[in-house]
Amino acid sequence: MNYIEGLFIGPAERPKESALKNNLIHSVDSALAHVEMRLDQGLSRWLVVAVNQQKGLSQVRDPRFHVARFIERACQRWRRDQITLIADVGLSPYLESGQSVIFDDNEIDVEASYQAAVDLALRFAKAGADYVAPCLSLPEQTSRIVDALSMNGLACGLMPYSTKFSSSLYGPYRDTVQSSLGLKRKNYQFDFSDSEKALQQMDSDLKQGASLTIVKPALPYLDVLQNACCRSSKPVAVYHVSGEYAMAIHASEGGLLYLPDYFEEIHTAFHRCGVQYVIGYAADFFLESRNK
Repeated sequence: MNYIEGLFIGPAERPKESALKNNLIHSVDSALAHVEMRLDQGLSRWLVVAVNQQKGLSQVRDPRFHVARFIERACQRWRRDQITLIADVGLSPYLESGQSVIFDDNEIDVEASYQAAVDLALRFAKAGADYVAPCLSLPEQTSRIVDALSMNGLACGLMPYSTKFSSSLYGPYRDTVQSSLGLKRKNYQFDFSDSEKALQQMDSDLKQGASLTIVKPALPYLDVLQNACCRSSKPVAVYHVSGEYAMAIHASEGGLLYLPDYFEEIHTAFHRCGVQYVIGYAADFFLESRNK
């Protein structure tokens, strides 16, 4: 089982604290330094997430767009077999609403949402991302991007958030990317009482051309995770999300648990389910356990 570290990148010249302890909002330069440090420690995979001071999708076309600059510089610095960069194709860091889709008069504008995701995916693929990870919670998110990449002659894998539940556990992430949505659940994400519908979306994404898929969140959905691993013809990743991570940190600060043992236990649980990848914010603890 391999670890994919969440990597937040903002436009500022210096890194700053995020809502997730021990996880910075990096500048492009500090992100490159962080990757170099992690490579020395034996980590080589990152999920790259944008933090934007100014909202709006138009910045994606700017040559100075910070996430694309990081990917471009990382690809110039390291070979493809040294690092794997997965670019998050989520709309929430870019939209004033904080939503994962575009709304028009209180209705989801499906075509506008797909087009925005395609524009992001193309920008990241041209910069050199190995994978793009769409998370619109719309049924054709994978096929639309696969077709666009093919039409533009771009070789880039798809890693959709296929099994993404409407959850109360995304708050610290939203705080970090400065989403206005706060702690509210998104009603267009999958109902946590209906696992089969979520797994059917995974099946559909695989048929549409996904290289691997993501289950999110993690701990409340171990049954779904195990089913996904048994059912999928491609690798499965689990996202140990921000709220799950933050609860462990706060419990540790209150003297209620010992973090190295806790993360070793939950990472082992994910491994038992059959996942190939864990996405999260606890790379230090994963590496500590692996290097015992």
